[in-house]
Amino acid sequence: MKKIILFILCSTLITGVSTSCGPKAKTEAPAETAKTENKAEAPKSKFVKLAEETNKSMPMPLPGGIRMDKAEAVSKNEFKYHYTFTQTPAVTAEEFVRSTKPALTLALQSTKGKDLDMFKDDKMTLIYAYYTMDGKLFAEVKLMPEDYIK
Repeated sequence: MKKIILFILCSTLITGVSTSCGPKAKTEAPAETAKTENKAEAPKSKFVKLAEETNKSMPMPLPGGIRMDKAEAVSKNEFKYHYTFTQTPAVTAEEFVRSTKPALTLALQSTKGKDLDMFKDDKMTLIYAYYTMDGKLFAEVKLMPEDYIK
């Protein structure tokens, strides 16, 4: 079961990165009004554009009963991916986070791409939120820059 979850998360990350390609806009886009607990600064336009480009192909079904719903530039230093389980998770939220965080960290460290380089260069915190079919938050994995930058 753990191997399946690790595979799903790695493929989710790679799919998310590969679908968010495209030129970065030089113009300022209106920022969302989302705030975080310690940072209330608006997201950078390049991350708003990245989220918009990614969201053009959403929702995206992924192997293993997960669907990628949207990407969101939350603040100047945070980018968030939203996923939904299309099947009832077979593990608890704690087990899921415990097995998912190392897999995502490894995938971020070993995968190359313009979008990942942007995250690393700007020292972004990446948030992966997983919801159940009824819309309730199941688990959230937060990766700080020091977690995935070698």
